[in-house]
Amino acid sequence: MSILAPSLAVRAIDRLWFTPIHAPLRPEAKAFLQSGERLHFQVRGRDVAGWAWGDGPTVLLLHGWGGHSGQMQSLAAAVVAAGYRAVAIDGPGHGASQTSRPGDRRSSFVEVAEALREAAAALVPRFGPIAGLIAHSGGCAAVALAIRDGWRPPSRMVFLAPFVHPEASMTPFGRMLGASPRVMADFARYVERRFDRAWPEFDVAALPTVRPVPPLLIVHDRDDAEVSYAGSQDLAAAWPQARLVTTTEFGHRRLLREEAVVAQAVAFVTQAAPALMKTAEPHRSTPADARDELDRDFDTAGIC
Repeated sequence: MSILAPSLAVRAIDRLWFTPIHAPLRPEAKAFLQSGERLHFQVRGRDVAGWAWGDGPTVLLLHGWGGHSGQMQSLAAAVVAAGYRAVAIDGPGHGASQTSRPGDRRSSFVEVAEALREAAAALVPRFGPIAGLIAHSGGCAAVALAIRDGWRPPSRMVFLAPFVHPEASMTPFGRMLGASPRVMADFARYVERRFDRAWPEFDVAALPTVRPVPPLLIVHDRDDAEVSYAGSQDLAAAWPQARLVTTTEFGHRRLLREEAVVAQAVAFVTQAAPALMKTAEPHRSTPADARDELDRDFDTAGIC
């Protein structure tokens, strides 16, 4: 297809790149969502789903690409236990939120960023200013886009396994699909035209050069097989008042459930942070190649 019909190949890549693979909503996660107050936000005529738990200052939680708010259960529970209100939203095309067009499951970081801005604006009159934010993976890229587009972030944020350099994923993505360099270059130009943005604008590490940014805690596992740990190193070097915490053996999604990581993230956004751990001690009772059910579900997931 790349040789005989490059335009068709670009359209096929577009659908694959922008269609998140949906994570299953497990019974315990479903029950947790049902225990919260259901929130509804309208973004360009679409319903964006959210949930709230607890009372006090609000901490926003944002899942990664292909994820959903149920994956933020451990973080939400810890936020509430700290005396704060946890609010999680499903990005457009994720979880219980609608897509831009019926029957079209595609989404983008741009759409998730817009949903984040609109949800935050709707929350402030009811709950007061946003006190903190915790985002995972591709959700971090969406947060960065929201800030680039003028959203004023909370005073403290945590990025877990952030997807820092989206453009760098194009080459391995094209190689996996067997697409030619010409087709991937055409696709890159197509994306820039579609969103009226140059690729460097999607780079999270470039954000501090164009916008003021708050203190940031970054937690990334050195064994993350899905999102580059090196990207977090770049982000920590570029972002003023950023601290990178490195873990081992937790992979890409176990971070969301590991007690030490959850405690550190919540302590940071609630400004009750103890001395930051340098490396979370791995659970030696777990084989090094073991993965929790979330990682198994995402064996065939996309780029973030």
